[in-house]
Amino acid sequence: MKKTDVIIYFRDMPKNRKYWGRFFIIGVLMIILGFFAIGYAGWATEFTVILLGVLLAVAGVLQVISSSLSKQWTGFSHSLLMGLFYTFAGIFCILKPVQGAEGLTLLIAALLLIGGSFRLVNALYHRFDYWGLVVFSGLISIGLGILIFAEWPSSSFWVIGVFIGVDLLLVGWSWVLLSLAARKS
Repeated sequence: MKKTDVIIYFRDMPKNRKYWGRFFIIGVLMIILGFFAIGYAGWATEFTVILLGVLLAVAGVLQVISSSLSKQWTGFSHSLLMGLFYTFAGIFCILKPVQGAEGLTLLIAALLLIGGSFRLVNALYHRFDYWGLVVFSGLISIGLGILIFAEWPSSSFWVIGVFIGVDLLLVGWSWVLLSLAARKS
């Protein structure tokens, strides 16, 4: 959601007042799903990896079909190889969700370490407004990356499920707060 989308939501709050109950129910359901995903993090991780595998496999097959329809295109071989890669990666995630989760967890840990390091260095170097919050965010990301790396591969069974659960909780609370704001307007 972009910043302009949020502004539109709040600008249109009087129009959305009649929907506040629906927003509230959506938020509560997402919060419940978030707690469920955190409580059953292993199951949520496996489900997410299998779903990702299905999406990758379908996208890969579609790309291979698309490539075969445009053999004269200069990017044909690249497109075909990417389609095959997506298809094989998707099939791997479907058939071997535990190993898929291990690979994705390792990628998440690396992204947290790299992203957190860049935010930390950038904030310390440029000292823009509220740079301290960005330093804090960078340190948290680095800490999470180290925690995941330190416990890998056993962290693969809970990381993805917990991250999805936390995201569902945060999105759910934002819907609840949006519903309360719509109700007051």
